[in-house]
Amino acid sequence: MDNSPSTAYHSPQVLKFNQDARASHLQIDLSEAALIAAARQETGLERFGDESFLPAMRAMLNAVETEAQLNPFGRATARNRTLRSLKNRLWANACFEAHPEIQRRKIVAPLIIIGPHRSGTTRIQRMLASDARLQHLKAWEGINPAPRPGWPDLGREARQAEARKMLDDGLRINPEARIAHPMDADWPEEDAQLLNHSFCGMANLSLYNVTDYYPWFLAADKGPGYRYLAEQMKLISWARGNPEDQPWMLKNPQHMLNLDVLMQTFPDAKLVFTHRDPLKTVGSVMSLMWLYGVQNTDLPCRAHIREVWLDLCERMVRRCMEVRETIPAGQQIDVYYEDMNRDWRAVVGKIYQFAGLELTPAAEHGMEAWLAESEREGRHTGHRYALEDFGTNREEVDARMRFYRERFNIPYENKKS
Repeated sequence: MDNSPSTAYHSPQVLKFNQDARASHLQIDLSEAALIAAARQETGLERFGDESFLPAMRAMLNAVETEAQLNPFGRATARNRTLRSLKNRLWANACFEAHPEIQRRKIVAPLIIIGPHRSGTTRIQRMLASDARLQHLKAWEGINPAPRPGWPDLGREARQAEARKMLDDGLRINPEARIAHPMDADWPEEDAQLLNHSFCGMANLSLYNVTDYYPWFLAADKGPGYRYLAEQMKLISWARGNPEDQPWMLKNPQHMLNLDVLMQTFPDAKLVFTHRDPLKTVGSVMSLMWLYGVQNTDLPCRAHIREVWLDLCERMVRRCMEVRETIPAGQQIDVYYEDMNRDWRAVVGKIYQFAGLELTPAAEHGMEAWLAESEREGRHTGHRYALEDFGTNREEVDARMRFYRERFNIPYENKKS
């Protein structure tokens, strides 16, 4: 395992930020009281409405303070993320209070793409998003989901600009993470962003070394977070002016772990499960999560990533397989990464037939154009990783995930991890 201190991988911007912060004795207050006061001051609003997010936020903040051992940049990251979510919740509640019809909107039979991280869920989501008939979350909306009452055009321009700046800053500071998972403010993005605003998404497990927080996260009730996910979807759709019956498409690997809660939230959902060689997905997700967290601490953090994410990769699949047995067969379908590589049109056609949608020439052309542009720009390529960097190997991963490979007859991609 690579036990190098994280400082060996810090960008020049992070090194300078930490140096300046320490020289000036910068204090970054991560207390609940300070963060809530700042959110209220910056929005001019007082009421959060539903406060079911507070226990999860408190657990996260406690873990950040007691075990994460963040550097100043990491503390600033934690503050900015938490404050952004609090502000969006205040703005969202103001919209709900002024327009109670928003929460009465219906979400009918969403098409939801679910699979292990790095199993091709992003590719399928972004291809299907070429079909204008399907609503999907854009990255800027995931970052700033709430319209801002009293602002011109409900703050749309400001929300987009803030998201673009955040993503541009992230690209400069951590370009390798963007190679591993390309993002743009206007591109489709997974609804993990919306769960993060309830502090029940998986982001905390990668951004911070919070191994002791992991068991709490697994046991915590995700119901409030998923209910608020649906509320945010209604809010976003309302702000766009989209018709209530326009179908949604979602994508999030976390739904494997919380599939029962997902189905309680969207009982008529149509589920598309993706599969890929675990020797590829496990190594890739550990590398991606390390890239997200390495800038936030000065200490080695690969051991934390291995401890949490190797377990999580197995746990997510076992839990998903268990809950799938309770879901009607007509609401679920399986697709394979290798089949997408071989004949994406056949796989997409299978998904559309399952969803009861016509695959129109316009939709197919849009997908073909997206794929051509993606290949031309080299998106989703160039991410390099090794299982050995995280203290594991092909044999261990293969043994732990063989139950999954055998259950779904998942082929080996090649002989390298």
